[in-house]
Amino acid sequence: MARRAAFIESLRHAAPGQGRVLVLAAPFEILSDGPERKPDPRRLPAISQAMSRIGYDAGALLPSEAAYLQSADAPIPTGFTVIGDKPATAVLDKGGLKVGIVFFPAPADLTKPTPPAVGDAVAEAAQKLRPSVSLVIGVSGIGMIDEEAFLAAHPGVLDVLLGSGLNAGTAGRPGPGGKTLFARAYTRGKTVNRLDLLKLPQGPDFAWKPNENFKAEVVNLDEAYPADPEIKKLFE
Repeated sequence: MARRAAFIESLRHAAPGQGRVLVLAAPFEILSDGPERKPDPRRLPAISQAMSRIGYDAGALLPSEAAYLQSADAPIPTGFTVIGDKPATAVLDKGGLKVGIVFFPAPADLTKPTPPAVGDAVAEAAQKLRPSVSLVIGVSGIGMIDEEAFLAAHPGVLDVLLGSGLNAGTAGRPGPGGKTLFARAYTRGKTVNRLDLLKLPQGPDFAWKPNENFKAEVVNLDEAYPADPEIKKLFE
């Protein structure tokens, strides 16, 4: 967490287009989607404080994650939305650029396919945002197989899909027809997915193309990134 904070802060001060650095978090930041143990509840207040200090522009928490935080009297981190059984939306202003966020509903059962009606509801929410924003980003925790099924059923409804949940992480890659840039978080919190959007989607012929209009990188938060001392102190 401390290395992540330092890396994000470096982007905000040094990255090209730094005024438009957008920091987003998908579900499973607090609890794992796999067999890993839950974090020690005594650490939850520090985790919540650290996530708030990082200053996410928006993030999603599953109801189970919110309940686990609250069981330890740890507040919901600033900027995070507790998702429910319907899509939630937000509009962010980054350096004069309007960005629409669509949070996928919480998965009802990770062992079963997500019903198509869930994807239809997400698509409808995205289409309602489209006229008022320059970019529409989906944030999902339904797992890779269901995210790929959504992209196949609704190509181009989202400009970017940030996925999490069951299955592998991946750096950004174009989805069907090149219309949606698709990236998935890796587990254990030791990496950060970085997407640099060099151009914004415009016109029906637009397609995402690596190194032409976007760059994608999975950043390994190793010793190359010094720990933020204030965040590190929270866990001592």
